[in-house]
Amino acid sequence: MEKEPIVRIGKNRVRVDDPPFSAVGDGVACDRAAIQNAIDTVAADGGGTVVLTAGRTYLTGSLVLRDHMELFFEENAEILQSPDPANYVKPVPGGYEPYTPMFGHNYSSDIKWSHCWYKNYPLLFAQRGTHDFAVRGHGLIRMMEVEDPDRIIKICPIGFYRCDRFAVEDIHITNYHSYAMMPFTSSNGLIRNVRIDGSCYGNGDGICLMNSQNIRVTGCTMMTGDDSLYIFSSYRDPRKSEWWSSDDPQPSLNIEVDHNDLRSDHCKAFGMILWGIGCPDPEKIEVRNVYVHDNHFETMGVWLFNPYCDKGWPPPVTSVRFENNVIDGIEANFFDTQISDMNFYRSNPCLHNGNFEHGRCFWAMTGNAGVNRSPGDGKPYGWIAPKNDRSAIWQGLYVEAERPVLFRAEARTEGQARLFVRDLDTGDLIAELPIRSAEWEDMHFLFEVPGSGNYRIGLESDSPGVSAIRETQFSGSLSAVGYEDVIFDRGKIIYRYSDNLFRR
Repeated sequence: MEKEPIVRIGKNRVRVDDPPFSAVGDGVACDRAAIQNAIDTVAADGGGTVVLTAGRTYLTGSLVLRDHMELFFEENAEILQSPDPANYVKPVPGGYEPYTPMFGHNYSSDIKWSHCWYKNYPLLFAQRGTHDFAVRGHGLIRMMEVEDPDRIIKICPIGFYRCDRFAVEDIHITNYHSYAMMPFTSSNGLIRNVRIDGSCYGNGDGICLMNSQNIRVTGCTMMTGDDSLYIFSSYRDPRKSEWWSSDDPQPSLNIEVDHNDLRSDHCKAFGMILWGIGCPDPEKIEVRNVYVHDNHFETMGVWLFNPYCDKGWPPPVTSVRFENNVIDGIEANFFDTQISDMNFYRSNPCLHNGNFEHGRCFWAMTGNAGVNRSPGDGKPYGWIAPKNDRSAIWQGLYVEAERPVLFRAEARTEGQARLFVRDLDTGDLIAELPIRSAEWEDMHFLFEVPGSGNYRIGLESDSPGVSAIRETQFSGSLSAVGYEDVIFDRGKIIYRYSDNLFRR
């Protein structure tokens, strides 16, 4: 992310212990009504901070967060989930109404992984349209303790849907039995210095970034029972409920993951779940612009198998950048993922969406650039129109050295433009072919690269005028992707693959 989101919190400040709220904070009496009253009062007066007093334990059921407000934990303040289903509410127009949450782990034998926390409202919940809110401080969210797993109200400690401008900072979540955080289809968020551990009686995933945009996860420490942190591309997930849905997704864009220490008992510490398959518009389920740096991951991998749909365009992944990470182990499925424009590891060796019929999917862009999907002659195309600096549209591809490769395209320009090959990491220009015609011209760009690696291949210009490209093809050295195994040798990654996985 170029900059962290600005979360605008109002100036009011109240303590939940003070009248007229009068929370008890002894961990026995239920303080849900008192805390919610404080939240609503502050929100109605323009927003502000609701303070949980140091050293006190507030037993509560579900709480609904509001615009321009912050729930602030003083040192060692604690929220403890209530075991009483009478202490749970759901938001309705004009207020709240009681609802009975589900007990146990799964709610349906007909839907795979139908976990109850997908149906139950989160403990700290921001409903659709909520903006400018935060959960901060140096306190603890501790979920309920019951010896019988079938008598646990399994809900997410912090979750929200289609919200904008939020922050969760310096909070410790423990004894949880669901996902720890579910920021679904939300934008402009900061998750910083969050500690997640002590999962029990359930999957125990950490943070699920489903169809979310402009998110930074930084400085977090997790020891989870399942996946710790993952980017989730989802479409028409049948587990949807009253409070969330992926029927109308948005792409996962501009996500930064940095300075985290992520560990998992038995699954992925960091990865992607690419279940957007089947979406008629793949632009809505793409993952793009992910920057992963200065982390420690115990494991890394990808979930590619979608248990709910097996037909359709696979979720495109574009522009993934890794820097200065320590990764103890990488699952082989990570290298089966078709990622365009990825540094440090091999990018995809195949050109995708070459005629732009699926919009900008798999194409990276900089400057003034875009895709015209409904042109007059019936053929979509990518375009660039530089203003004050270079504009470009490209795909990142893995190219083998010492053998000619061919990039074909129809192209045109109103000024000066070129087909180009650049080193993905350094940006150095490797080869170019000028475009000289204002009409569509069939161009054959034959080149070799100095070393096997990742390269950006496409159209660029730094002069005024519109240039365009369409009907692209790449005859590279590999036409299928699939790694059999990954070996670590003194910190260096060695790729081992069998001949039957590749066609030349």
